[in-house]
Amino acid sequence: MVGFYVPDFRRSRNQCRERRMSDIIKARSWDLVSLLLMNFIWAGTYPATALALISLSAPLLTMIRLGTGSVVMMPFLWRSVRSWSLSMVVRVTFLGIVGFSLPLVLQTQGLKLSTPAMAAISIALEPLFTAAMASLWLKQPLSKARRWALIVAIGGAWAVAGFPRPGVKGYILGDSLLLLAVVCFAVYNVFSSSLSRYLGPGEATAGTFLGGFVGTVPIWLFSGAQLPLHWKVPSIMATIYLALLGTAVAYFLWMHTASRISVALMALFLYLQPVLGVLLSLLFIPTHVGWSFVAGSLAILLALYMGRDRLQKS
Repeated sequence: MVGFYVPDFRRSRNQCRERRMSDIIKARSWDLVSLLLMNFIWAGTYPATALALISLSAPLLTMIRLGTGSVVMMPFLWRSVRSWSLSMVVRVTFLGIVGFSLPLVLQTQGLKLSTPAMAAISIALEPLFTAAMASLWLKQPLSKARRWALIVAIGGAWAVAGFPRPGVKGYILGDSLLLLAVVCFAVYNVFSSSLSRYLGPGEATAGTFLGGFVGTVPIWLFSGAQLPLHWKVPSIMATIYLALLGTAVAYFLWMHTASRISVALMALFLYLQPVLGVLLSLLFIPTHVGWSFVAGSLAILLALYMGRDRLQKS
């Protein structure tokens, strides 16, 4: 009697489904690590910016950051730039100016004229604007749970910052500049996701860096083309941190993650920056941490849990 092998298609389908779910969970784990790392780096850019501004002007610091990022990421750009259409060049340049040139200059100048607490609040508004724009322009669903998560996270960030109020003590100009920077960052956050899916994270990051650098040059020239007369060591170290980690590495991680998960989920993780910023300052400057910081941190963690993605089996 001859035996015939009958494959178990049901078991094969189950194994494929389990393997696919395992790959998704593994990918999500790396995405979460990238989100945490980039927000940790960005949290350090605020004290670093304050140190860099001792020797540099806001436009020059922005130009150095974007110029360094362009050079570091140039190998990615060189591979595909010859095949770009004119519309793609215009799109990348526009996104570089709106997402880098304008907001970095505005944010740097705003930090100089306002307070660190209001800078933390501006960080809290960025995820809200990003999620709202993604829902409106990209038609990404903003669930009821994520809406509540955004509200809870805003309250938590406000508590972490010590409940500051805009315009207090005559800082209205600096607060306005920070708000404008947040709007520009939100526009970049939304449209960088589609750009990174089309070009790839490396090419998209390099292209927007270069566009932002080109857009910053006239801003620097118009502001007087100031050059530092004396470089101080803390300013040099802070500028290196901002150029390499705070710009090239962090924004590449953003582009890489934006090509894989929704912008709304990424926006929630931006709320970690105020918490991480305070924790980083504790390492260098003795700072009293009160109940508002603890309560705000717990609220932000709760918001991240509320707004998490739920993997559904199919």
